[in-house]
Amino acid sequence: MSDPMLREKKLLKIVLRILEERSQDRNSIVRQMAVRGLGNIVDGAPVKVKKHKKFLLDILIKALNDTSSSEVIGESMKALAKVLKELKEKDIGSSFKDLTQQIQTYFDDEDDALRSMAFVLFGILAQLTKKNGRPILPSRFERAGSHFCCICKTQAPGFQWNAELHFTSVSHFWD
Repeated sequence: MSDPMLREKKLLKIVLRILEERSQDRNSIVRQMAVRGLGNIVDGAPVKVKKHKKFLLDILIKALNDTSSSEVIGESMKALAKVLKELKEKDIGSSFKDLTQQIQTYFDDEDDALRSMAFVLFGILAQLTKKNGRPILPSRFERAGSHFCCICKTQAPGFQWNAELHFTSVSHFWD
């Protein structure tokens, strides 16, 4: 996706529209690949991510609600991680609250990879708010912290290590 042609306005818009359509396809593999492609836009045209932030966030947050495929959800979380790393808190805007609420629902998921990725995304959101500290986050992170401790007691060591690594970025909310 790092093709210089994607950086051209017309071609990027066409690719984004096609990926948007495919992200709603009936076939879960097609949806998964479309969401992956949206995440790869960050690699191919990182300068354009801010310009298309609302478009990207809307589609990727919708993909978090895919009830029929955990693979699509996982791919959406990976893509969101890439996109969020390119943005600032103000760039996320009204999507911030929806995103934090949606991510929290995966703290209880039976899929280790989805649970782990939920903590990773929460950590990325914490980094975005580190300077300004939104009032919504301290209570969310406090609840997540107690939930995290319970999960770590019952999960495999690999999950615990991965989650602890990313959860350290949110610990400053308890200080």
